[in-house]
Amino acid sequence: MDLTLRPFRESLEQLLHSADLPSLHAQVQQLAQALGFEHFIYALRVPEHFAQSSVLLVDGYPPGWTRHYMAHNYHAHDPIIRYCSRNILPVLWHEVPGDGPGPQARRVMGEAAEHGLCTGLSVPLHTPHGELGILSGTVSRTGRTAQADIAQVQAHAHLLASYVHEAMRRLAPMPLQPPALSPREQQVLRWAADGKTSWEISCLLHISERTANFHLNAIAQKLGVFSRQHAIARALLLGLIQPRPF
Repeated sequence: MDLTLRPFRESLEQLLHSADLPSLHAQVQQLAQALGFEHFIYALRVPEHFAQSSVLLVDGYPPGWTRHYMAHNYHAHDPIIRYCSRNILPVLWHEVPGDGPGPQARRVMGEAAEHGLCTGLSVPLHTPHGELGILSGTVSRTGRTAQADIAQVQAHAHLLASYVHEAMRRLAPMPLQPPALSPREQQVLRWAADGKTSWEISCLLHISERTANFHLNAIAQKLGVFSRQHAIARALLLGLIQPRPF
C-alpha cells in the first residue's frame, strides 16, 4: 500500500463506507498491517454515567488478551490509558511520561508483552461528545529498531484513529443519544454551572426568575435528573455545555 498522504487518505475514506463492524475490522486490520503493526485495537469509551460507561471495541489484539484485561480491571493501572485520558498527542509506549510506573502498571505491561504486545503506539482521541477513543498498534519485536519503525508512522496512525472513530460512530449502536438543549437552556445551564442562583441568572439574561427556573426544570426533565447539580454534571459528561467562547 502506498503510504504517501493522498493515497493513504483515499484508503482511509473507504472506512467511512464500511457496511458493518466486521467489514470495518477487516479494513482497519489491513491498514494497520500496512503501517507495520501486527496487532491493533480501537477502544471507544462512551459516557453514560460517571460510575460506569460503555466501551465499544474494534479488537485486533491476540485472542484472549482483551477479555483477560477487562476481567482484571487492568485499565485502572494501565499507564497508556492514564496518558491518553489526559493528553491529545500520540505516544510511544516506551516514552510514556511520568515518574515511573508502579508495580501494578509494570504487571499490566509485562503481561501484555507475554501476549505479544511488546512495542506499541497509542493515539488518544477526545471528542465533542465527551467520548475517549484510543487507537493502539503494536509489534511483538523489542529494541530500538522496533521502536524506530513505529515512531515513523505516528502521523499515519493519528489520521487512522480519526477515521476509525467516525466509521465506528456510524456503525456501532451508541448506548446513549444525548438530548438536545436549546440555546437558551445552554445559556441558563452554563451560568448555573458557574454557581449562579436563579435570581442571578435572571439578571444576567434579562429574564424573570420564574423563567430561569422554568428552563432549569425543562433541562432536568430532558436529562432525566432531579437536581440542578446532577443536571450540570450530566450535561458536562455528555458534552452538552462548554465554556465560552467557542
